[in-house]
Amino acid sequence: MSHGKYLTKCTATAVLPAAVGPIKNMQGKFLMFPSSIIHYSLFIIHLVFSASLLAQSAQTWFEQGQIASQRGQFEQAIRHWQEALQQEEVEVSLRLQILIQLASAYQALGLSDVAQQTLLQALPLTESPKNAVQQAVIWSNLSDLALATRQDQQAHEYAYKSLESLPTDAPFLIQATVLNNLGNVQTVEAYYAKALDTYTKGLAAAQQASATVLTGKIWINLAYAYSKQNQLPKALQALDSALQKFESLDNHYEKAFGLLSVGIWSLKLQTPTHQQAQTALTQALTVAQELNHSRLLSYAYGYLGQLAELEQRYADSVQLTRQAIFFAQQDSSTFITPHNQASDILYRWQWQLGRLFKAQQQIDQAIDAYRNAVQSLRPIRWELAIGYRNSSQSFRETIGPVYFELADLLLQRAKSVSGKEKERWLTEAQDTIERLKTAELQDYFRDECVTEFQAKRTPLAPGILNTAVLYPILLPDRTEILLSLPKGIQQFILPVTAPALREEVNEFRFELESYDSQNYLAYAQRLYQWLIAPLETALTTQKIATLVIVPDGVLRTIPFAALHDGKQFLIFKYALAITPGLTLTDALKPLPKDHNILINGLSESVAGYVKLLSVPNEVNFIRNLYGQNVTLLLDQTFTVDKFSNALKTTLYSIVHIASHGQFDSDPQQTFILTYDGKLTMNRLEQLIRLSEIRQEPMELLTLSACQTAVGDDQAALGLAGVAIKAGAKSAVASLWMIDDVASTQLMEEFYRQLQQEGTSKATALQLAQKRLIKQPRYQHPAFWAPFLLIGNWL
Repeated sequence: MSHGKYLTKCTATAVLPAAVGPIKNMQGKFLMFPSSIIHYSLFIIHLVFSASLLAQSAQTWFEQGQIASQRGQFEQAIRHWQEALQQEEVEVSLRLQILIQLASAYQALGLSDVAQQTLLQALPLTESPKNAVQQAVIWSNLSDLALATRQDQQAHEYAYKSLESLPTDAPFLIQATVLNNLGNVQTVEAYYAKALDTYTKGLAAAQQASATVLTGKIWINLAYAYSKQNQLPKALQALDSALQKFESLDNHYEKAFGLLSVGIWSLKLQTPTHQQAQTALTQALTVAQELNHSRLLSYAYGYLGQLAELEQRYADSVQLTRQAIFFAQQDSSTFITPHNQASDILYRWQWQLGRLFKAQQQIDQAIDAYRNAVQSLRPIRWELAIGYRNSSQSFRETIGPVYFELADLLLQRAKSVSGKEKERWLTEAQDTIERLKTAELQDYFRDECVTEFQAKRTPLAPGILNTAVLYPILLPDRTEILLSLPKGIQQFILPVTAPALREEVNEFRFELESYDSQNYLAYAQRLYQWLIAPLETALTTQKIATLVIVPDGVLRTIPFAALHDGKQFLIFKYALAITPGLTLTDALKPLPKDHNILINGLSESVAGYVKLLSVPNEVNFIRNLYGQNVTLLLDQTFTVDKFSNALKTTLYSIVHIASHGQFDSDPQQTFILTYDGKLTMNRLEQLIRLSEIRQEPMELLTLSACQTAVGDDQAALGLAGVAIKAGAKSAVASLWMIDDVASTQLMEEFYRQLQQEGTSKATALQLAQKRLIKQPRYQHPAFWAPFLLIGNWL
């Protein structure tokens, strides 16, 4: 790997700047302090003084990098360490140290993938027993990187490998480093009592090593763990201890970040007074001014501004926030990444400024500030998505408010005007949420390239085949629906709060899966009255036949087809499709009638999953229906390798998979079952996406036996995004498992209708569902409703 070359997006890794030191967590969650590699290097540096004369030049570059790193000049440190690695005959101990430090600098700049590759490159150098200490440090740092990228299971494995490889006589500093990062893993796993014990042991080791900075960091981590145990007095005492440690340091980079973290955590604990936060943040500002460090200055001014906001000192807060914005803009010009765009902290203060203007009813200024925040987020939101350690909170919960608060103001503006001006405000509000939806998909799949072909798509537009687009926006105090029709866009304001809608939707979904109960009906009718009834006149007047829904949040977890007007289900009125975003759907071309089809099925019980006895009938029906140009992989022949080879050798336009599939809030747990293993979404994407072989997206991907959990809108987001992730124009998939006989009948009718001239995919699914409803055995929506058409509906 060349350390001197930054990789471009969608080739190997994201190269976006992230905050450093304690400010790991771009959403403002100063959850845990990783153990800085700088501390380790200060201990181990005496080992490399024994390097041979041939390595003296490398030693000099290494020391210069050390100096730059301790000043927070990570780009300069990287350049020095890259030079050191280029020298001849660098001893193993020194090479190890350089690679570890290099990874630390990459991580500080948000280059998580590059940092991980660098540590993995160093790992083979630690095979000798004399390098056991370095091996423990590498595993520990890999664990911290995994936490930062929300790979919790991998973080757990790495943390315990670090502990296992740690020599019993390891220096106290190394013990403290390993224990601190292990405590971070236990905290993310919500084992707070274990974490407290681990941190306490790490604290004792750090104190034995007289490692002031690391001791302060562990005190902060203890404060967080105590707060999660509702032990507020102990949390505050821990912060006091951390403050004392950082106050005792000379003025340098680590001191400033330690003081900042104490101040921020003090704010988060919501103490009756803010004296502790004021003290820590003011001291941090003093250090930042002495160092003349733009990033430190931005953080200090920004969080002092947040403190003033909490105390409703709005004029002071605006002044402080503007200073934070100024220094964030200064900071943005210092990065060596190829983006050279707004600093990763800039959006935070622009958002804060928007809130301040909104609180003072200065709405025009608030809108401008929010627009700037959203614009600043665009080039960096991928690193924001993967750069936080609190797995219990999604990207939507942490960064989503920026988008929703802007959309809220824009929608309020639209309400007060009419005509073209109203349409302009509505369109901007919709575009704002579209940006969030794109970021959410990148976050869920942990892949900024999942929407790589977005710009190449033809945006979904109403009017085709009498189509309307229903676009709900869920706000804290109301729900708004933007209805795009052939003759323009309309705004509907519903007096239903997001919490109330969530509760109703979750109950509906729960009852919907009970085949022998009609309890779902009351919820189906209530949701119809909330979400569909207000639109009926507009839909009827413009003779809408197909309704394309862009579900938001919890609405992703339910099938709109099962909503009920008191007389009939919604599916009897409209052909339905969903899409995760307007700009994420290519809706230009209808499905061609000539196909190469790859049909896959698993009827046997594998890995504890139940048999799907009707699968042979389903796949054989489709094969016979299409005749030529069909490949069938059933049971023992449906293996990962054979499936892969089929897609590598033939250009299929339709891929049908009749096998168990699971969509989880964790994309690593999302898969399709094959006879010999599990097919992950990443693997499916690699096989189906555009390549030298495939110049056009696949037309249709069908997954006839998928399931998502009740109330898990993250899993439902993954299901909704499956077509985009796989690089297909459309997908048909199910929200939950159903009777496999019913599934087979529905799939057979869907493909039969799909062969009819002029029948769209949405209409084909509608007709298949209506046919199933007509059978008394399958009238209940639990049998037919879970099937969704995702993406291109033509």
